Amino acid sequence: MKGFDQIYTTYYSALYGFLLRLTGSDPLLAEELTQETFYQAFISIHRYNGKCKFFTWLCQIAKNSYFKYLKKHKEVSVDFSRLGEELVYDRAANTEQLCEARLMKEELRSAVEGLKKQQKDVIILRIYFELSFKEISRTLGITEGSAKVTYHRGKAALQKKLTKG
Repeated sequence: MKGFDQIYTTYYSALYGFLLRLTGSDPLLAEELTQETFYQAFISIHRYNGKCKFFTWLCQIAKNSYFKYLKKHKEVSVDFSRLGEELVYDRAANTEQLCEARLMKEELRSAVEGLKKQQKDVIILRIYFELSFKEISRTLGITEGSAKVTYHRGKAALQKKLTKG
């Protein structure tokens, strides 16, 4: 049991953050799904084979828990409207720079919202969570090649949208 306490302590914040973004910044749902994920991990720990990072394995469980929740509640969309909230602003930045950074963040959010669902998921996992394509493929249940292609197409679509304006 002590070992699992350490797992919980080590991965809680990152997993909660992952679910918070997945749920569209619903803190209560993210907390509920985080607890469900750790419960499922606890009863399934014997299935972890070490072929991927432990966090990737937890994200897969979290994603499955979230999809079960959506299916049960018949919800179908993932809201990434808070993408970019973690951008850090220099405290010494002047008001103009701060406003410009906020506008860029909003433009990025809007552009990501316009992507196809799978592109949006891959972009978030690759850029924000810094997962490898192999980890993304396991998390989303797609091939590694598909993850790479989806990422590059999503990135190209984002570049096109962001340079168009």
